[in-house]
Amino acid sequence: MNIFAINKTLGILTIRYCSALLLICVFFSSAQTIRINEVVSSNSVYLDEDGDTPDWFELHNYGTQNVSLENWNITDDSNVLDKWSFPSVILQPNEYLLIWASGKDRTINTFSRTLINQGDVFKYNIPNNEPDINWKNLNFDSSLWSNGSSGFGYGDEDDNTSIPYGTLSVYLRKIFNINDLENLISIILDIDYDDAFVAYINGIEICRANINGVPPPFNSNDINTDHEAQMYSGGLPDRFNLTDFSSYLLEGENVLAIQAHNISSGSSDFTIIPFLSAIYSSPNTSGIDPPEILNLSDDNPYHTNFKISSSSETLTLSNDSGIIVDEVLVEGLPANTSIGVSTYSGNIVTYTETTPGYENSDEEFLGSIQQEVVFSENGGFKDGEFILTLSGNTNSQIIRYTEDGTSPTPNSEAYSDPFQVSENSSIRARIFQENYLPSSVFTESYVFGNNHDIDAIMLTVDPVDFFDDEDGIYVFGPEGTYDQGQPHFGANFWEDWERPVHLSFHETNSELVSSFNGGVKIFGGWSRGQNGQRSLSFFARGQYGDSKFEHPYFDNLDYDDFQALVLRSSGQDWLRSNIKDITLTSLMRGSGLDFQEHNPVATYINGEYWGMYNMREKVNEHMLASKHNIDADRITLLFGNAEIIEGDNDEYNELIDYIQNTDLTDELNFDYVRQRVDLKQYALYQATNIFINNTDWPGNNIKFWKHPDTKWRWIMYDTDFGFGPWWNWGNFSENTLNFALNPNGPGWPNPPWSTLLFRKLITNLSFRNQFINRYADELNTRFLSDNVSQHINQIFQSVQPEIVDHFNRWKDDPSVWYEISDISGHNGFYIWAMTNFANQRPSIAKEHIKEEFNLPNFHPLTITNQDIAAGFVEVNENLNIQEFSWTGDYFETVPVKLTATAEIGYEFSHWSGDLFSTNPTIEILLDGAFEVIPNFTSLPPSIVINEINYRSSGSFNVDDWIELYNPKNNSIDLSNWKIKDNDDSHVFVFPEGTQINGNGFLIIVKDQADFINFFPEIPFIGDLDFGFGSSDAVRLFNSDNTLIDEVYYESEEPWPTCADETGNTIELIDPDLDNTVAENWDCINQNGSPNAVNSSELSAIEMDNEKIINMYPNPVFDILNISGTESSYDVEIYTVLGQKVIEKSNTNAIDLSLLKQGIYLVKITNEKYVITERIIKN
Repeated sequence: MNIFAINKTLGILTIRYCSALLLICVFFSSAQTIRINEVVSSNSVYLDEDGDTPDWFELHNYGTQNVSLENWNITDDSNVLDKWSFPSVILQPNEYLLIWASGKDRTINTFSRTLINQGDVFKYNIPNNEPDINWKNLNFDSSLWSNGSSGFGYGDEDDNTSIPYGTLSVYLRKIFNINDLENLISIILDIDYDDAFVAYINGIEICRANINGVPPPFNSNDINTDHEAQMYSGGLPDRFNLTDFSSYLLEGENVLAIQAHNISSGSSDFTIIPFLSAIYSSPNTSGIDPPEILNLSDDNPYHTNFKISSSSETLTLSNDSGIIVDEVLVEGLPANTSIGVSTYSGNIVTYTETTPGYENSDEEFLGSIQQEVVFSENGGFKDGEFILTLSGNTNSQIIRYTEDGTSPTPNSEAYSDPFQVSENSSIRARIFQENYLPSSVFTESYVFGNNHDIDAIMLTVDPVDFFDDEDGIYVFGPEGTYDQGQPHFGANFWEDWERPVHLSFHETNSELVSSFNGGVKIFGGWSRGQNGQRSLSFFARGQYGDSKFEHPYFDNLDYDDFQALVLRSSGQDWLRSNIKDITLTSLMRGSGLDFQEHNPVATYINGEYWGMYNMREKVNEHMLASKHNIDADRITLLFGNAEIIEGDNDEYNELIDYIQNTDLTDELNFDYVRQRVDLKQYALYQATNIFINNTDWPGNNIKFWKHPDTKWRWIMYDTDFGFGPWWNWGNFSENTLNFALNPNGPGWPNPPWSTLLFRKLITNLSFRNQFINRYADELNTRFLSDNVSQHINQIFQSVQPEIVDHFNRWKDDPSVWYEISDISGHNGFYIWAMTNFANQRPSIAKEHIKEEFNLPNFHPLTITNQDIAAGFVEVNENLNIQEFSWTGDYFETVPVKLTATAEIGYEFSHWSGDLFSTNPTIEILLDGAFEVIPNFTSLPPSIVINEINYRSSGSFNVDDWIELYNPKNNSIDLSNWKIKDNDDSHVFVFPEGTQINGNGFLIIVKDQADFINFFPEIPFIGDLDFGFGSSDAVRLFNSDNTLIDEVYYESEEPWPTCADETGNTIELIDPDLDNTVAENWDCINQNGSPNAVNSSELSAIEMDNEKIINMYPNPVFDILNISGTESSYDVEIYTVLGQKVIEKSNTNAIDLSLLKQGIYLVKITNEKYVITERIIKN
């Protein structure tokens, strides 16, 4: 017996209240005989009927009478007692009732029947060629097939029907009956498999796992990973819950058909064991009672509409009179442990053996230790040895620690005195106390004598979990269990195994800045078996302690919480350029394509240097939800040929069926597609993969998604074959456009199903033109050779300091079959090859477009803008051209759409050049070189935000107010105009009849009484329902909700710092100045100057109309060029909120690639002048 368990025979009693430093668990009882008997707030062991592992609790009737729970309630919010109501259910004496706290809100009684069980007789066939196309249909004659009991396979001793070693596939059929289709809620397929399968009912695919192809061929080699069967080692089969069965399920006889596949003929094992169960809403006698392994009861538990917090939650049970019957507070409960009522003492104890629906266990603990172990030294990089002190325990507690990555156990070394740390190590410690569960494990990693110019990650794992022959996920495994040839199918690293890991993140040469406990798996495809440095994926799960990873790991993201992360070794580009995928995907930053951000990191495992990885977001529903601010639970995410990652594929399959069987040259037909596919994004996605010559696509590395509020969109990832794979680096002339339109490509990489959507869409003239123009737009901007080359160099420079150490770590690994004697030369060759591709590709790509679509030619379009401050030109509803002169090539017979857009204070007049038009939007057809000139005229000035009073001083508390100025001579009606701050929900609507006089002012106040107290003679309107902070915005909209003026200000430089709680206001020095520029504001008058001129003296230097400095391109992607001055000067770049993000001196090229997309202010200063201009960063 565990020495910390409570032995009931010795009469050791539990306590009702635990120490504040320990788990706090309090139950409050009443005279009722129903109590909350056991609670689990983090469950990864027990499955509900959907195959999920929700939180749960259990009620117990410990009395002698039946109790009806109808209209009883339970809640996790004591202010809302009736949050979830029990249905009509009677709890008999000494009966236990399990309730899932899942948030699914189910109160309907359901009844489970298993229709196909392990051991049932199937018809089966081991094919040597493709079976009859009708083999999966109900009416197929399978009389010539063999009979056999499931499971089928070899090698794991779980096979009722043995099949020959090396079998690649087996095909199964089994008839089953549905006798009450009307009351059927769902069909559940539980299936144990090694390595892949596709399942059908009545010829319709219902689910699949781990295999591509529709249908996969009988000898398919397109299997994603080596998937190990689970049941033979005590695990559970995978579950597929099928609720949308109306299109294929029949009353009466049906057929389940399964094609099961092995990863290779050299695989050491093969398994397929299917179960099929039906869930009914009323009692049913078909089939049999579900076997225990399926965890499907005759009467499935109910589900509440809330979950139980793993940090702190109070459950409150009340009866049908609203009287509280029982209450339990749960705090800090470890995963898969419970608190509950002791069957011996009636007090509250903690259990490691949980018993949902049954009497509580005999093995009890007083609680779990909640204190943390305190390390005297934070983890990170150390210059020299140090003395480490561990603390945090009380006198009755012991700290035990390890230095080899293992978790401390009761047998680990006990800490007594500070000790010396002098070499790389991962030290793990936890607190132990008799009769209590030990604390969580606390980990710090230390590295000596290493310096990195990139961020670093330190992993701590149990060596057995990574490197043990039997259980290690990183290694090959026992001899004879895997293929000898790459990628070594059957090896441990092909298994879908997850192990615990501690990860600490360190910014460049710093101490710890972020750490988490999570799960880790081997990640990737063939690179698992080709690269000695294997890619890793990390998962935040409550069972490890962290439900999300929170830190800004990626500079270019505006969110910093993640459910999963990846350390990618660069796939097929490993020990070559090592940057190809991160370069090609990040090239599309700001384009609207979804891709994974990256951060190169130096990595250590248990203190050993493991080389450089590219830290990436993981492509999943959570990444998409964060990027688009939508609900992850409502996202459908598919891959390959409509294979399911999240959600279902019905809607997408309907789309493909429509596309395949409809004439899309008809615009009315095409509208169906237009309503469902984000065509702008899809055109860019196709153009990008075609430009980079991604030849591991589109039959591979394809994921796409939608949300009820969006259309179908595609994700760009795994582009290692782009810009030429390592064995064909010079293929910049390959016609990937023709490749992406091939109707008869091979099974890899461009089978017919993978090109179907693009082939069909391109038959529509409007989409064809959209695609051609979007491709041309990118060739004229983002894909320009200089831009791509600069981007390659910028990415390379970010990792170059780590390259030599990284290559030295791995160049002698057995997986590296080529010699690397000159690291810089070897790596440099592949960087050169990428740059060479960037230089050669654009001109060749234009020829491919011309040839594929039989276009006469392409010609230069020049846009000349004589006043870029007055307006800009939008090309094809995509590019915003804000340069004095811009030229790009476009194609004959493909109309190019141009729209002239005036800036605030200007209006469009007309087009000139090679055409004349007064319409701001035109379409042109080029048959030669063509120039257009947009012409704008200035408008009389509009209303100006002229003065802002925020956070008044205590001695002059006039409260917030703002001043508007009308620079026109005539009055303006401001009825129903609006003022907002930086929160759109804060709105003040101007009263009907509000006027501002010509050359006059209007004051809007937050509090009339406060304002009158100090300025009794000054007219105003108000009250505002909101105030202005020290960093805020004032935005003015007219009655049509058109933005008229806006100011985003700060209380820090470069904005005036003299107005925050001082009594001063910030005043626009002159109303003709740009009020978005911080330097044009000042604290001019003590207590401000409401309803009066601010100042007649200008602090800004007046300049003539001649352009002194030229900044281009604008919009800018990466490099901003500056010309026009010979003297020394300083450059400062600010956000519109006034935050300085870049500061340079005497440079004519500034790298903006790390800035987020948006508007920025560029301030150039020398001894003669100050110039500030707006730029747009794409």
